Amino acid sequence: MKRLLHPLTICLLFAAGNLPAAAIAEDPTVPAESISHVPLPEQRQRFQNQELMPANLGGWIVSPDAVPRIIWRDVDEVRRLRGDVNFSVRWFDATLTEFPQPQHPGRWMASISGTAPNGTPLRRALTFFVIPRDIGAASSIDLTIALPNFPGANTPAPWREREGEITRLLTGLVGQALTQSQQGAILLAGLTESEPLGRAARYVESASVMNDEHHLALKLKQLGLHDKVRPLRAPRPLENPAVTLTAGTAEQAGVVPDAKARIDALCQAWADDTGEPFVTLVARRGVIVTHRAFQNADSQTPVPLDYRCWVASLTKTVTALMFSQFVDQGLIDLDAPLSAVFPDFPQNDPHVPTFRQCLNHTSGLTGHGDFGGMKNPHLENVVLNGIDVNEPNSRYAYCGLGFELTAKAMEIVCGKNAARIYEDHLFRPLGFGDVVMGNASSDGEFTAMELGILGQWVANQGRYGSLEFISSETFASLLPQPLRVVESGPTAEEGLGLHWVRHRRPGDGAGSERAGELLFGPRTLGHGSFSGCVFVVDPDQALVITQVRRSTGPRHAEWSRKFMQTIADCISAE
Repeated sequence: MKRLLHPLTICLLFAAGNLPAAAIAEDPTVPAESISHVPLPEQRQRFQNQELMPANLGGWIVSPDAVPRIIWRDVDEVRRLRGDVNFSVRWFDATLTEFPQPQHPGRWMASISGTAPNGTPLRRALTFFVIPRDIGAASSIDLTIALPNFPGANTPAPWREREGEITRLLTGLVGQALTQSQQGAILLAGLTESEPLGRAARYVESASVMNDEHHLALKLKQLGLHDKVRPLRAPRPLENPAVTLTAGTAEQAGVVPDAKARIDALCQAWADDTGEPFVTLVARRGVIVTHRAFQNADSQTPVPLDYRCWVASLTKTVTALMFSQFVDQGLIDLDAPLSAVFPDFPQNDPHVPTFRQCLNHTSGLTGHGDFGGMKNPHLENVVLNGIDVNEPNSRYAYCGLGFELTAKAMEIVCGKNAARIYEDHLFRPLGFGDVVMGNASSDGEFTAMELGILGQWVANQGRYGSLEFISSETFASLLPQPLRVVESGPTAEEGLGLHWVRHRRPGDGAGSERAGELLFGPRTLGHGSFSGCVFVVDPDQALVITQVRRSTGPRHAEWSRKFMQTIADCISAE
C-alpha cells in the first residue's frame, strides 16, 4: 500500500531536493554589451533594482549540509552594469555564529558583500531555512485552504461542482509559496523559534519582525556598531497632564448641540451612497463629538469601532512623529547628513542628503517601498550604491524612500528593530492596539481612535496625557517651512510628515488662504492618504478629525467637501 504524503511534506522534500536550476549564463568570457549610451543615473537605478536569489528552484528551504548557491537574478544585466558577480557569502545561524556553510536545522542568514559599480561597498542579506532531518512532525501540519465565502450564492454551477479541485490547487500554491520564496523561509524559521504565547501573536511578535531583529543584530555586529548603540529614553512625565480624548458634552466641546447628529447623518448618507464602510472620529478641546462606524444600511456585516485600515501615506506622519523623539533627545541631528549614522556613506559629500531633506521630499531620492523598504536589512546600502548621481535639494519630489532610510537610521542608533521602536516608544505609551507597520512611508494600519490620539498629540505639540514625548521647540521643527530648492515644485512649504491643509469655503478662489475664506484655521495640519483616510488637526481650534476606510469609494472628493463643511458648520461661534 502506498503511503500518501501531506502537501507540506511533498513541498519540503521538493525544496530540499535541490531541483536543477534554470539555465543561467554565467560564463565570464561572454562580453558585456556596451551601456555607454545609457545615462549614468539610469545605470545606477538599474543596478539598484537587481536581486539576489538561490540558483535552485525552492532553494530558500534546503536539506541539512546543503550549501545554497546564490546568484544574481539577471547576471547578464549586472555584468553590463559592471557590477560584482564574484561577491562573497558568509553564513550565520540564529545565534550569529559563523559557519563555512549551513550545518544544522533552523534559520540561516547569508551575508553578501562585494563592490557596486560606483565603487561603494555592496551589502545584502538573505534568509534561508534548513529543514530538520526528520520532518515527520512538520508533515502533520494541515495546510488545506478553505475560503469562508466561497463558493458564493452567485457562483456558476461548474465552480461549485469542482470546489474540491479548486481547494487542492490553492493548497498546493500555499505550499509552493512556503518553499519557493524567502518569505516562506522567514515564516518557517520564525515558527520554529517561537514558544507558545497562549494568545494570538501581535505584529511585533511575527516571524517577519523576528527576521528583521536577527538581521539587525548581525548588521550591527559586522559593522562594529553593536557596542555603540544609544538607548532612546521613555517619554518624560508631565506634572500638569495634557489634553486627552474623552467623552463630554457638546457645550464642553464648543460645538452646536446637534453637532453629533448632523455629522453622523452626513456620514451615514455617504456610506449609503458609496457602499464603502468607514469609521469617523471628530473631537474638539479633547472632547469626542462623535466616534462611530458607518456602513451601507443593507450591509450584513457591521463595521466595529476598532476597524483597522491601511492608512497609506499617513504612515509618513507617524514615522516623522516617531523620529522627532530621536531629534529631541539629541540622538540624531535633523540637519546632519545620512553619513552621520550610516558608516559606509561618504563624509562631506554633496550627494548625501540630510535627514531633514529625507523627510521634506528634497533628498533627491524617488520611489515608495522600493528595495523592500525598512524591512530590507541593508536598504541604506542599496541607496549608497547609487549615491554618486543623487542631487539633494535640487527639486521637490514626493518620495517615501527618505522615510524608510530614517527608520533604518533609528534602528542603528538605538540598536532596536524599527517595528519595536514604534511599538515601545509611541504605540504602547499611547495605548494603541496591535498596529501593523509594514514599512515607514506607506504601509501602516490604524484605527480612527489611534489616529485621533495622534492628532491630539499634534494639537498638544508632542504631549498626551501624563507624557511629554518631545519639547515644543522640537515640535516646531516638524511644521511646514519654506523650501529653497533649485527647481520650484508643487509646494512652497513642506513639513516633516505634515502639510498645511487648506479646506476652502464654497465659492472662494482655489488659491485663497485668508482665514475668513477657509473652513478651518490657516495653521491646520494633516497629510493625504491614497486609501482615503483622513488626518486633520486645527491646533487653533483644538479640532481633530480622523477617518479610516479601506478605499476612497466613488465620489470621494464630493463627499469629503460636504463632510468638512458639515464639521465646520457645527463649531460654535466663540
